[in-house]
Amino acid sequence: MSSLEHKRQKSSFWLSASRDQARDTGMALTLVALIVFFVTREIRYVTIATAILLLDMIWPSFFKPLAKVWFGLSHVLGTVMSKVILTLTFFVVLTPMGLLRSLLGKDPMRVRQFKQGTDSVFRVRDHTFTAADVEQPF
Repeated sequence: MSSLEHKRQKSSFWLSASRDQARDTGMALTLVALIVFFVTREIRYVTIATAILLLDMIWPSFFKPLAKVWFGLSHVLGTVMSKVILTLTFFVVLTPMGLLRSLLGKDPMRVRQFKQGTDSVFRVRDHTFTAADVEQPF
């Protein structure tokens, strides 16, 4: 797939929804109506769920406009939330670990020795690699 086709596919997401996506949206609405029934115990939600299900089976394209919004929103949420989760993981897990290692005096990258003298902070490794190193790298 070329770059232009990929961009067109991304931008056309908001322009159309497939028949399967419309059908899935109708089924989701049916499920929501049934959940509301189980919470409120009002029988009219069963009637609404039945009507939505029948409409979904007879004319699934009816739900295409809602499917565009539904799947578009899920796409946006997926894009945003992945960045939020990664940011939270970094600041909640990795940053405290790094600070703790720093307080314990660990300096595996030799940052404290960097530019303190004329010596290099790189480790000299005089090792000839063998086939066993590649087979079991760790």
